[in-house]
Amino acid sequence: MDPLVVATFAVVALLEIIVPVALGYWIVKKFGAPWRVFVLGALSFIAVQVVHTPLVLVTQAPLYLAVLPMGTMAAVAVLAVYLGLLAGLFEEVGRYLVYRYLFRRQEIPLTRENGLQFGAGWGGIESMIVALLVLSSMVSYIVVTSNGSMLFIPDDPAVQAQVEALRAITPLDILPGLAERMMTIVLHIAWSLMVLAAVVYGRKALLVLAVLWHAAVDAAAVYLAQTQGLLVTEAVIFVFAALGFAYILWEWRRMGARAAS
Repeated sequence: MDPLVVATFAVVALLEIIVPVALGYWIVKKFGAPWRVFVLGALSFIAVQVVHTPLVLVTQAPLYLAVLPMGTMAAVAVLAVYLGLLAGLFEEVGRYLVYRYLFRRQEIPLTRENGLQFGAGWGGIESMIVALLVLSSMVSYIVVTSNGSMLFIPDDPAVQAQVEALRAITPLDILPGLAERMMTIVLHIAWSLMVLAAVVYGRKALLVLAVLWHAAVDAAAVYLAQTQGLLVTEAVIFVFAALGFAYILWEWRRMGARAAS
């Protein structure tokens, strides 16, 4: 067992929890957007996943097997597009419905500040859930690299391959996941502002654009992770996140000018 690997797991998980909370706190102090909007974003993400995740689990394997005769690469591409579209539709339409109906019922103003906080909560809770998975991987790493642990591992080639991969992990294999979580939070804030703009301006084309943008990011991540490896995948997500940050700044100014007029 490498103590540095364990420490990296722990630090990454801790930051994936602390950073979203710190971001929410900063938004509260800087812009006055209340914590309840952050919590509403988090709960909305969970509510969407209650339907979205089981649907993915039930349909992705049959779809992959159905298109596998087209070739492995084609099957991965079809699956990536399918998963991307599902994520885009569920999450962006979910955001839209919350803005349209729940914000009004809770008497929450449709302001850019609340859109920012809502996106931080939405992306933040996803980061926290991933942190729990990171901690689970840390425990698994400790177990399989401890003396005598192999006595409890089934003699199955697939399981053995997973164990060997876990035993060979290094800190550099763990850190990109933290960067991805931070970039994903930026994207969730961008999409939250775009869908908010769709509601505020009455332009459903912005909702469609948010769905397609989200689908493109997820599809690219799934496809590239299977075909090009981790570094290429993270580089592409970085480009999407940079575009998302630019959009946040642009939409922030546009909404501010509209509120001032």
